[in-house]
Amino acid sequence: MEPRLTVSEATARIRACLDEGLGPLWVEGEISNFVAHRSGHFYFTLKDAACQLRCVMFRNANLRLRFLPQDGMQGALFGRITVYERSGQYQLLVERLLPLGAGELQLAFDQLKERLAAEGLFAPERKQRLPIYPETIGVATSPSGAVIRDIQRVLRRRWPPVRIVLRPTQVQGPGAAADIARAIEELNRCPGIDLLIVGRGGGSLEDLWAFNEEIVARAITASRLPVISAVGHETDTTISDFVADLRAPTPSAAAESAVRDFREVLGEARGTLQRCERGAGRRLSELRLRLISIEKGPALRSPLDRVRQAAQRADELLQRALRGAQVTLTAVREKLARLAVQLDALSPEAVLERGYALVFDESGGLVPGTHGTAPGARLRVQLRDGDLDCRVEACRPSRSPDPGTPGLKRKRGGREIGGRG
Repeated sequence: MEPRLTVSEATARIRACLDEGLGPLWVEGEISNFVAHRSGHFYFTLKDAACQLRCVMFRNANLRLRFLPQDGMQGALFGRITVYERSGQYQLLVERLLPLGAGELQLAFDQLKERLAAEGLFAPERKQRLPIYPETIGVATSPSGAVIRDIQRVLRRRWPPVRIVLRPTQVQGPGAAADIARAIEELNRCPGIDLLIVGRGGGSLEDLWAFNEEIVARAITASRLPVISAVGHETDTTISDFVADLRAPTPSAAAESAVRDFREVLGEARGTLQRCERGAGRRLSELRLRLISIEKGPALRSPLDRVRQAAQRADELLQRALRGAQVTLTAVREKLARLAVQLDALSPEAVLERGYALVFDESGGLVPGTHGTAPGARLRVQLRDGDLDCRVEACRPSRSPDPGTPGLKRKRGGREIGGRG
């Protein structure tokens, strides 16, 4: 007589047969009856036109998913067939899940975009206005890429007095999203900063993915400072672009949006001064004509004394008007002259005239310090009246930086590049 088995023993044998007889396999179908349990496990059914297969994806496997499966989604599942002994039903123990149609990253992007939009994070009314004349701009980007150089070059060209505080930031790879979020929080705590630029250069969807993470979107939304998103090139779009107060197509465009061109400001000041001068001139001419008309009027020609008093009063009013106009014009001219002197003092030519020099390496790049320069290196030194071709004999870094020397300055939560001159 064959040995009798309990239900549990029979189910265990069936499970052993399935585990040994069927190895890992890929299965395609439509997801339905999807449930995300509060334990973190996923339970759902995979079906086609004729059959269906129960599936379970435990928390340690689905944590690697960048998207949330949904009913009706077509997917490719990798796993192995096993038996859930309690109910005696066979099921697919899923280890990997790939969406069919849209890629995994694109699907995760669309889902997060839809969810944040429903929360109102993209609404125009929650976006902050950019300051018209920011004195200090915080930048969260890689310190070694071309992005920071482009931003610095454009800012210095358009508004030389602006100060830049760089927070060196990881912009790609594992941990990049968390570092970007920390950079935004640290720059918000740094005193004196008026505006933030957050971004990196172009790349693939995978390269830019840190700026599509929810943690970065939440950090931008929580920023008390206005944020300009400058990620990739014109055709690249990230979640950061939607939640930021301004989306710039490139990092250079972000720098142009952050500050005004000082030449335009000077032109507006000159135009205001000219309008003041013309207005004062017209007013004085009107007063003179009015005085002449009153003087020739019949009412004042008879009483000679009244005429003399009116003429004296007219002279007093005219002199007062002239003095007031002159004071106003003088103040405007002095303010314009001071602004012109400040801008001239910040120009590289003015620095060279004071005895300073610019040092370039053999590739034409500016040498900021002794770091990276070795004895024997060829350098070009630009003076006010010409260039010197030199060779480095020795490198002697200073023990501590001179606080009065223009250059890099440390600030809490970031590194400051440049200064007010």
